[in-house]
Amino acid sequence: MQGESLDIIRALDSQFPGSPQLWPDEEVTKLVDAFKTIFPKQTRPSSRAAYLYSWNGPIFRSQFEETLSSTDELLGRHGGPFFFGPQISAADCAWAPFLERYAAQLPCLQTDLRPYDVNRWPRLAAWCDAMQQVPSYSCRVRGDEVSWRKVLAQAGYGNDGVVSSTVEDGSSKGSEAGMESVWAAYARDRPYVAVTPQVEAAARLLRNRAALSKDAVKRGVSEAEVDHGLRGVAALLAGLCNSAVLEGSPAVAAVAAYLDDRMCVPRDMGLLPSEAIRSLARRLST
Repeated sequence: MQGESLDIIRALDSQFPGSPQLWPDEEVTKLVDAFKTIFPKQTRPSSRAAYLYSWNGPIFRSQFEETLSSTDELLGRHGGPFFFGPQISAADCAWAPFLERYAAQLPCLQTDLRPYDVNRWPRLAAWCDAMQQVPSYSCRVRGDEVSWRKVLAQAGYGNDGVVSSTVEDGSSKGSEAGMESVWAAYARDRPYVAVTPQVEAAARLLRNRAALSKDAVKRGVSEAEVDHGLRGVAALLAGLCNSAVLEGSPAVAAVAAYLDDRMCVPRDMGLLPSEAIRSLARRLST
């Protein structure tokens, strides 16, 4: 077993020398190490809400802004859009999980504090745009705002058991529209991946139907609804039936709402398939 992610990245470079190198130069090491001096110090450790809270609650807005400004400046060192220039590197792999969380969580803790604000931090915004075009990141690795924001309403994720009051629940970077080409690039060389995010979501429901059925019943979906509802959601996602009939079904709406509430990204599936389910749930709830 190997649990240190940066060691895994070095091993990937060693085992796949014909692929683009993630650690092509020791300058990448400096970019990785810069994280330790730029992100807020003396904050509580947390896998899901990292670098947000001190031992007295959320840190000051000025500390967040200083972190974002220093990160934006670091991104300019090699011309961007990635940390080491035009090619993704280990530095992007090291920074991405925390910048991704900040983008979703900071607008909930501080009014109108958006890390990808092109007017305040243009290099960060450009980095986000570039990362979204990396198929493996956008399609399987990246989390979604709904999942990252949920942890702010739960005790124990770096907040010492005290749930923060949140100020906003708006999007930090727009919708996932227009990502069809990114998914197509991701699926092209992966025969086990469906041709669209919608069909991939349906396939995931099919593979996990037994566990989902059991969990849905525990969480309030009746046994009479769950089988029909799961079949209906999968059919709507895959475009296999008369949508007007299923979209009027209370069982289908109940299961879609359950999936939307229960789903965690990327734990359960990638961002784009999950957005297909969330979009369907929103449509069925109106």
